[in-house]
Amino acid sequence: MPRSVWTVSNVLSFARVLLVIPIAMLLGGGDPSSRFEAAGLIVLAAATDFLDGLLARKFHQETNLGKAIDPLADKVAVGVVAFVLTQQGKLPLWFLVLVLLRDGAIFLGAAYVRRARDIILQSNEAGKWAVVLIAALILVSVVSTGDPRWFRDLLLLAATGMLVLSFVLYLKRFLTVIREPRAH
Repeated sequence: MPRSVWTVSNVLSFARVLLVIPIAMLLGGGDPSSRFEAAGLIVLAAATDFLDGLLARKFHQETNLGKAIDPLADKVAVGVVAFVLTQQGKLPLWFLVLVLLRDGAIFLGAAYVRRARDIILQSNEAGKWAVVLIAALILVSVVSTGDPRWFRDLLLLAATGMLVLSFVLYLKRFLTVIREPRAH
């Protein structure tokens, strides 16, 4: 692989994907005490998400690969952990379906724009906030023992709203880009 693949920010994005494996194993293992270890790894994964873009800009290491793998790492991490939590009844199935449909549509749309227009669509601000709220929801769902549910429900509502808003903004940008006349 080219040297530009191994930037600090790209390594952090790759690490976030790899962290999904022990998180899913800890959550699915059945040992209730392992939820705190899983929570620690979730916080670590969230920190890699915060740091990767920050370090890419600071060290002038922004790459097209990084622009693609950062949101992909988020989608893989959120999708896998949300799936495990849905299986355990800690997240509703409709939320998992919403996350997967939204992320799948955004991924396919971004791939189309990349192929058709050679443009990499980056995350929008609402999408970044959606990931923050989903991470908080996942963290609370992991460590919570049941009551009080109002905080988890508030995070679920906020994450859902931000998922919908970010998708509408992605769709608007997608339509704008594909309607633009091609530069020759």
